[in-house]
Amino acid sequence: MSTMSIPHLFQQCDFMSRTYPIQVVDLFAGPGGLGEGFSSHCSGGSESFEIKVSAEMESSAHSTLRLRAFYRLLKRERPENLEDYYHFCETADVEKPYTERSYSAWRHAESEAQQIELGTPEGNTKLDQLLKDRLDESKPWVLIGGPPCQAYSVVGRARNKGNLDYKPENDHRHFLYREYLRIIQQKRPAIFVMENVKGILSSTVGGQSMFPQILRDLADPDAAFGKARPAQSTESVPW
Repeated sequence: MSTMSIPHLFQQCDFMSRTYPIQVVDLFAGPGGLGEGFSSHCSGGSESFEIKVSAEMESSAHSTLRLRAFYRLLKRERPENLEDYYHFCETADVEKPYTERSYSAWRHAESEAQQIELGTPEGNTKLDQLLKDRLDESKPWVLIGGPPCQAYSVVGRARNKGNLDYKPENDHRHFLYREYLRIIQQKRPAIFVMENVKGILSSTVGGQSMFPQILRDLADPDAAFGKARPAQSTESVPW
């Protein structure tokens, strides 16, 4: 987890200055705010980062995620077709954001922004295949994301108190960060950035604070999954 600004993060990694754009994978992406921040960073007039895969479960958030992927692609590669995007956003009765001329860009956006329920066998299998198909692991890449915060957040916990049957240890959302951790352990991104939420520091499950456990797991994902640590592995740096 990091509070470092994207430009500062970028400056810390001189190896990245030799490879543009840097690949990004965005998990639990929501409508894509964190990805937008990375996508907006430029260096020398060129985009520093390119989102290769983003994954979100909730339908309305995924719709925004896909639409913004469409916008970024048009802006980068087909600015003459941006009118289709703006027409859709500004006109109430337009059903589709694309026309015949921008349809291929829309299809590309659909392949980038995926509606996936991480933590399920089907969702994890789909994500793994997407990463295999779209991510070039021979080049540096960044993993970003914000594992679901409803179980941690102050607001979410207040709502849960109103449910007499609610037990934190039975709420799988407390442990969905491990789906993020699974990709770190298997794929070894050069950098990972996990967005946190107010309330995570005081969140407990079974009387145990969750935050130290999350930090331990992120610092050593191999140990978290009971696996031997390879000679070279991603390091967690507490900026």
